[in-house]
Amino acid sequence: MTIQYLAIYNKEVVSRGSLEEIIHQVKAFDRNIEPMVFEEESCRRIDFSWYGDAKTVLANASTDNTHGSKRGRPKLGVKAKEVTLLPRHWEWLSTKRGGASSVLRRLVDEAQKNASTEDVICGQQQQLDKFMLAFLGDEPGFEEASRALYRNSKVSFEAAIASWPDEIKGFVIDKFMGISDLHSGSNST
Repeated sequence: MTIQYLAIYNKEVVSRGSLEEIIHQVKAFDRNIEPMVFEEESCRRIDFSWYGDAKTVLANASTDNTHGSKRGRPKLGVKAKEVTLLPRHWEWLSTKRGGASSVLRRLVDEAQKNASTEDVICGQQQQLDKFMLAFLGDEPGFEEASRALYRNSKVSFEAAIASWPDEIKGFVIDKFMGISDLHSGSNST
């Protein structure tokens, strides 16, 4: 299944579909606009340059690393950051195969695979709240909608977003209902 995206410009949905479809549709609609693009499933914003024709934009937006291979260690997308642990944690990590970083990556992967429903709900609420803030943070009812999202109050949520643009409102309510289904246990992720 291909990843679906949502392109929004001026608080209106200008395109939905695969990344390639969105780029071609936006460029055919108006070559000069630069909409924000979000992955529909995760509400994660995808940043890339809209400068150029559709082919150029698609090349810029490509998430594949199509650069030729270079000498040395391959790029794995690893980011170095500091982790603060107690001495007993460092001792335990030192007894495991692969070193501390490898063990921590495996632990995180395992935690992600076995996320509780509560963790999934919390993550999806945060994703939707972040999406709403990006476009609708200055709209009437945003704060009420955000509170209703975390309370899982459909009536309050729908009342708060009543005046929002229709297509975005439809997308947001669909996401809310998915989260609400998780709350009630009628949908498993």
